[in-house]
Amino acid sequence: MARRTGLFGGSFDPVHFGHLILARDAMEQLSLDRMVFIPAAISPHKLDDPPAPADARLEMLRESVKGEPGFEVDDCELRREGPSFTVDTVRGYRERFPDDELFYFIGDDNIAKLHTWREIDTLRRLARFVVMSREGGAVPDEFLRVHRRLELSSTEVRNRVARGLSIRYLLPESACDVIYRRGLYRHE
Repeated sequence: MARRTGLFGGSFDPVHFGHLILARDAMEQLSLDRMVFIPAAISPHKLDDPPAPADARLEMLRESVKGEPGFEVDDCELRREGPSFTVDTVRGYRERFPDDELFYFIGDDNIAKLHTWREIDTLRRLARFVVMSREGGAVPDEFLRVHRRLELSSTEVRNRVARGLSIRYLLPESACDVIYRRGLYRHE
């Protein structure tokens, strides 16, 4: 059965309500059947800035989307060795779900670097790019766009934890619990 499948990759370090709100908006605006969150093991663009442990990010993500219709989590990049290259992930989805219409979601901050992504021309043939925009800036016409003005980032969450400030209402309570229980981001 062919589906409209959204693939939302990223560090999710940590996942927050901005990710979740934009994912729900994307599902509704693009009539997606499912949105698959795919946490990166190691982003090839962030090799000098390692994220929180993969199992912690995966736990936060799974807890955050639990019970949310159409949301799924796939740990395929965490199970692969080395940096997480999007083309490998999308190629795997194309092989497993050849009839699905694939949409790959990126943040507007990735547009300028997209030409540096591994096998970008192949990737563009395998999936349609959709820009998730929180800033409201210009997005080239070649991309679909999902926009909602949100001033929230994973960096802000990590910095607040490091400074001993509350992160309540910025991300799901279940993700907050994982952060506090595991002592994440205290030394950012």
